Amino acid sequence: MSSTESNVLRAFAYSKEFLVGGSATTTACLFTNPLDVVKTRFQLQGELQARNSYQIKYRNVFDAFLKIARHEGIKGLQKGLVSGLAYQIVMNSTRLGLYQTILNSGATLNSKGEQVFWRLLIAGAVSGSCGAL
Repeated sequence: MSSTESNVLRAFAYSKEFLVGGSATTTACLFTNPLDVVKTRFQLQGELQARNSYQIKYRNVFDAFLKIARHEGIKGLQKGLVSGLAYQIVMNSTRLGLYQTILNSGATLNSKGEQVFWRLLIAGAVSGSCGAL
């Protein structure tokens, strides 16, 4: 195997961790985004009106979910999905991919091959910080 092929395989191995992390978080976002929409709508109902002068649109979270689904369909329940997916891809794929790459490099192991707590802590802090940038 040539050095070029070796470098390509190594790059794929690193990028795979980021792709897996990103796909996991974006899949989760697809299922949790409707819950965020409902929660936000429920919390903000009547927010801009004077106290006790607005009609309550949603009685509870389940009622809000059903009314949004009935009147706006799946598009209404998935409002804000693009920004949610972008957030997940940028932050969490970086965080999870970098953390797994650090683990795979062996940087968290001692000479006996055991995980070292403080090294894991640093790996988590570094990957979390990079994801938050």
